[in-house]
Amino acid sequence: MARKIVIVGGGCGGGTAAQFARKTDRNAEITIIERETYPQYSRCGLPYGISGVIPELTNLIEAPEERLKKSRIGILLGASVTGIDSAGKIAHVLNAEGGKAEMPYDSLVLATGASASVPPVKGALVEGEGQSGLKPGVFVLRTIEDARGIQSLASKGKRAVVIGAGLVGLEVAEALMIRGCKVTIIEYLDNCILAMVDDDLAQIMANAIARDGVNMFTEYEATEVLGEERANCVVANDRKTGEERTFYADVIVFATGQRGETRLAKEIGCEMGPTKQIVVNDRCETRINDVYAVGDCTEYPEFVTGKPTVSGLGTIAVKMAMVAGANAAGGDERLPKGFLQTRATEPFGCQVAAVGPTSSQLEAAGIKPIIGKVRGFTLPDYFPGRKEIYVKVLAHPKDGRILGAQIVGESRVHMRVNAFAVAMQAGMTARDFAKLETAYCPPAAPTMDVITIACEAVRLKMDRMKPTADVQ
Repeated sequence: MARKIVIVGGGCGGGTAAQFARKTDRNAEITIIERETYPQYSRCGLPYGISGVIPELTNLIEAPEERLKKSRIGILLGASVTGIDSAGKIAHVLNAEGGKAEMPYDSLVLATGASASVPPVKGALVEGEGQSGLKPGVFVLRTIEDARGIQSLASKGKRAVVIGAGLVGLEVAEALMIRGCKVTIIEYLDNCILAMVDDDLAQIMANAIARDGVNMFTEYEATEVLGEERANCVVANDRKTGEERTFYADVIVFATGQRGETRLAKEIGCEMGPTKQIVVNDRCETRINDVYAVGDCTEYPEFVTGKPTVSGLGTIAVKMAMVAGANAAGGDERLPKGFLQTRATEPFGCQVAAVGPTSSQLEAAGIKPIIGKVRGFTLPDYFPGRKEIYVKVLAHPKDGRILGAQIVGESRVHMRVNAFAVAMQAGMTARDFAKLETAYCPPAAPTMDVITIACEAVRLKMDRMKPTADVQ
């Protein structure tokens, strides 16, 4: 009898799990249950759909129904799983027409993802008929429909306020700027993208934002959204002075993080960890037999500190799904001991890439890193078109092992951070990395790449340390 595999969620995690289940078991009956009306698409591409860089939002669809059909993978769009009988191995499904069905399974993959998290800002939500939702003119960005709503109000001369200056917030702000909006960013912390890089490199991005004419107010807390039938402004407090300020807006976007969808997992008794997400092992198994989980609704150790972490990165969701899908179909695939959290973005003409914990995250884990930071260029001094680039390397104070790296510049940033990801996974020290033989060609790279020079800076600092120094 063919193995029955049910996958809850059809995003990149669910779609990838289905494909790898099919690769592992050619005869399995595989069904994806997806609450949206679109099959797997790139959520990371949504800001570029808003801006028009991607001409049509539906161009973001990565796994059309026709392709799934060729792989003999079934998909129920506009459907939801209302409950799971884990003892009887039955998923209770509500289809798009409102009909109810019972779907038996041998293996179940929870790829339920996350929903946007909106802080308790007065007036941001409206309630009616037993339901609550965002006030007209207020948006989050999680789905194609969210992006369409933002597009509908974003046009030349309109005023836009983006609340949150993380990776998504900056990408949305740039998209609105490209559409001709006058954009203001409100950020609670004292700089942008601080979950991604340290403050000194974040300031380079802040400078790029200002150069493009976007106003960013850091250390401000949004407290209220005003407007009767439609939102028309945001009230925010300066956290340093307590001064209240009003920002008028035709469109307001909250980019204040996300929260994993864990309801089904909790109901069947999956273990929730310190991050309040689903705990999985290196096979992506939950504590419930034959139930796997992947992506934004899960937690897994971070590579350097070993602390449970929620990634929110599509790359990690896909890697987990490759493992879960294969194992749900009878395979035995394993995740690495932890995730590196390799990440990148490039709004406002400024490329940022990083891998591993930031300095503050390392210090919170009891490690004070040795830092090598250098300013260099992407090409030799004599070659036209060279661009400035900053590289920061964080190394362990005891053995020089590379714990993280951050790079900011106008070009050629992202592939350089991949070299650090390889080095970290291999356990290389900064001393080892400084000896790396990198490619050289005048129109492509200098003789000594800035990534090795940053590691040389770490090596010199370590050589100057007293042998008896009390290090962690």
